[in-house]
Amino acid sequence: MFWRFMLGASLLANLVLAALWYRASTPADAPAPTPPALTNTAGSTNVRTAVVVRRQFFSWQELESPDYAVYLGNLRAIGCPEETIRDILLADVNQMLRAKYPPDEVAPNPRWWTNVRPDESAREEPGRALNFIKERNDIMTQLFGPNWTPGPALNSRMSTAPTNQIRATLEADDHLRNLTPGQKQLVIEVLGAAQLETSGKEAQADPVRWEVLRDALSPDQLELVKLHFSRWAEDLREQLDHLPGFDTQPEEFRNIYRNTAGLQARLAGLAGRDDPAANEERAALNAELETAIRNALTPERYATYVRLHDPAYLDTLYAIGNREATPDTLALIYAINRERNAEQARIENDPTLTSAQREIELKQLELDQLKAITLAQGEALPPEPDAPSPPRPEPMKTHNVRPGEGLHQIASVYGVAPEVLRAANPQLDFNHLPAGAKVNVPLRYLYPLPP
Repeated sequence: MFWRFMLGASLLANLVLAALWYRASTPADAPAPTPPALTNTAGSTNVRTAVVVRRQFFSWQELESPDYAVYLGNLRAIGCPEETIRDILLADVNQMLRAKYPPDEVAPNPRWWTNVRPDESAREEPGRALNFIKERNDIMTQLFGPNWTPGPALNSRMSTAPTNQIRATLEADDHLRNLTPGQKQLVIEVLGAAQLETSGKEAQADPVRWEVLRDALSPDQLELVKLHFSRWAEDLREQLDHLPGFDTQPEEFRNIYRNTAGLQARLAGLAGRDDPAANEERAALNAELETAIRNALTPERYATYVRLHDPAYLDTLYAIGNREATPDTLALIYAINRERNAEQARIENDPTLTSAQREIELKQLELDQLKAITLAQGEALPPEPDAPSPPRPEPMKTHNVRPGEGLHQIASVYGVAPEVLRAANPQLDFNHLPAGAKVNVPLRYLYPLPP
């Protein structure tokens, strides 16, 4: 009986193993084998090509570095598109500088057109935005050269408003306060879900999110919610608030948002693409975006907007600081900064200069710029350091040469070495010393200090 049991168990185990082997060796829904290609050779041999597969997965920690130059090199090494690299580093620099120049935290903010709170005590210090922009521009210029531009928009990011912040903002807005409790709860749930999504998932879910709210809110209510909480509105507020003295007005912000939201969504759809077609479409959309902003502002306000995107103009405001400046002074300092930028580009691209020579010329350029700006502001330059005084002549005794006297005779008269007389009289030729010549004899050798 026992052997029958063992035989049955062995047979059952073999059947199970055979079934498992069959399933493992036969892929599910395997395509039909491709018939061999026709060939005019006498015989064909199936050759198995050895394929080397590059590692496709990596940890983001392998790319990030506290050194921005290293970070830039890592992103370029993996073939990341240059515009995407710029946006990544710009967002990273902005995040770092926001920690260094933090805005005052006052919540909630009923204003959807600016992050500046109504309370004057919560206003940002006047120089903080200028310092933020100057330091950001300096870092980005070092990484990408003097011709980098932040583009018409900052890099999109995920909304991070916590649930209680959303609720408080809804209550602070005079119009959204009148939403029904059900509408408020839906807005909070839909927008709060953005915090749980990665940036890639969020980009896909955003149109769906607004479609859900469109069914529950009126057009005016939906636009107000977008003006408060959409990613593009957040980026737009941040960009406009960092333009020193621009002071965006509500209708200006609304017009810019209406004119640009659709274009920005199309630009976001091109993120990560660096092929010629995408680059051509991106350039066209950026041109449309700039036109849309121009159409949203008056000519005077658009001229101010353009100037505040000019690094040389921002450097001019930074140089003036809180001091009063006439339009002529402003124009003169702006011209000085433009010339400095042009000369800096020339020096940096001059192949004939060594590294040390280039550094010296750049330092001299910086000094010349500071002097020119000081004079343009009506200030006097600090006095130049006094030239070193010429050494006082050493006291000498004069000896009149008699006929027939030479170097050694004169030296023995005064008890000095002949070399002392040669050093004190470089103008005389002691090999042909005429009578009546004047020979200087240093007094300190005639009257040395007593031992």
